[in-house]
Amino acid sequence: MLADARTKIEDALHTGKVVIKEAMGTLMAPPTLGYWDLRGRCQAIRNLLVHKGTEFNDKRYKFGPAPGFGREDWLKEKFTLGLRFPNLPYYIDGDVKIVQSKAILRYLARKYDLDARNEAEHQLLDMLGAQAHDLAWGLVVLAFNPNFDQERRKYEEQMEEKLRPWSEELEGKQWVLGARMSYADFVLYEALDWNHEFKPDVFQKFPNLTGFMKRFEELPNIHKYFTSGKYNKWPITAPYAKWGFKKE
Repeated sequence: MLADARTKIEDALHTGKVVIKEAMGTLMAPPTLGYWDLRGRCQAIRNLLVHKGTEFNDKRYKFGPAPGFGREDWLKEKFTLGLRFPNLPYYIDGDVKIVQSKAILRYLARKYDLDARNEAEHQLLDMLGAQAHDLAWGLVVLAFNPNFDQERRKYEEQMEEKLRPWSEELEGKQWVLGARMSYADFVLYEALDWNHEFKPDVFQKFPNLTGFMKRFEELPNIHKYFTSGKYNKWPITAPYAKWGFKKE
């Protein structure tokens, strides 16, 4: 009888340990960031998490083959994740479930002290974060333009005009806010790097912009990530774009 009692006690203890272990595993599960297997709207978020040393599940969805480039890889999961307004990118961390790239970035900025600390900084980051997004998305709009070859020449002619205000804004600064990094730096790096990939020679006139990019790339965690097999510089855009899926 004592042996039976001991066995029952050991079984109960073992079961309890399993339950606790499973619960701890759930609590400690890394967040998941889901997006297409490209840079697009998500790479600034990936870079922010990497910079802060946050382990995360980099969930990447694949497009189907040409000519349809189907989205089944994403669609089969889209409505199973408990997301409001299911979309890509999404960020899931326990009870936190967010879609929309700007919302995710701002949430993480607040969490990791990469947001504004006063009203003046809020105004500056709201403005420059949106401006950096526009710089990136101007190139994306071009990449999907059916008249790409014709419009490309116009875009190239306007690049100096687009980059000069940023060169003036960053004059004498390490980062957008000055000495302290913010989420806007992650958006701006993507915008500058995409345009640099598009036409690198334009940047010869703006050494402080290439200096900004170099400082970003030399951040310890970013450097380790960029030189690892986890980082993909390409593709930037989707496979059906006129530019950005493969390096020219």
